[in-house]
Amino acid sequence: MSDRMWNRVHMNRGVALALLLTLTMLSPGCLSLLTMREMMEDMREPPKRLEVPTPVGWDYTFDTQDYESTQYMNESGFEIDPTVSEFELFFDASIGDAISDALNETFPGLIEEVGARYVEVSIWEPGQYPSGTPFLTQRATENYEFSERYVNEDSSPLEDGEWQLTVEAQGIGIEAPVDVFSVYDSFSVYVTVIRPCERFVEIHQPGECTALIDLQG
Repeated sequence: MSDRMWNRVHMNRGVALALLLTLTMLSPGCLSLLTMREMMEDMREPPKRLEVPTPVGWDYTFDTQDYESTQYMNESGFEIDPTVSEFELFFDASIGDAISDALNETFPGLIEEVGARYVEVSIWEPGQYPSGTPFLTQRATENYEFSERYVNEDSSPLEDGEWQLTVEAQGIGIEAPVDVFSVYDSFSVYVTVIRPCERFVEIHQPGECTALIDLQG
């Protein structure tokens, strides 16, 4: 809805409310208050249920300027509660290039001796990180893409609490005079939690809503 339409709706509601107040003021005492309340309840629009995605994660590109790999590590929590319908993991890694492939073919094991190149992504249930067993682990040592949805079903519910997304990676990034010889290991990893919320026309601006878990609290 555009701002102009939004303002028009609120203007019409304001006019209706003014007429309602005028009519009820002409009614006697408690009866007028009761009538006004009932009429306002009838005018109120029901809340609209929305599914809001909340992503956590990272995009990262290595920049080493030599063939000695460097390490990258990161972690982030995300909350799962009974209202969450699902979460999705997206993982994309770009590892490998023309010059590295050629060196590996000519001198097997050379790049591995300088430093292994990989990206390892793990998701951990509440209380499992860092010494427990991960909910899942995906490891890439070459170009790789993975995505998966995990549904919060009654038959197999996701555990409530704070989960952890972790990444451990090692790679290289070199800008060469000839572009074909440039090397840039990179990856993207995101967990997107789908959480319902409700939008009340009377109190929310366009795009706003209140998480269902907050309304139940």
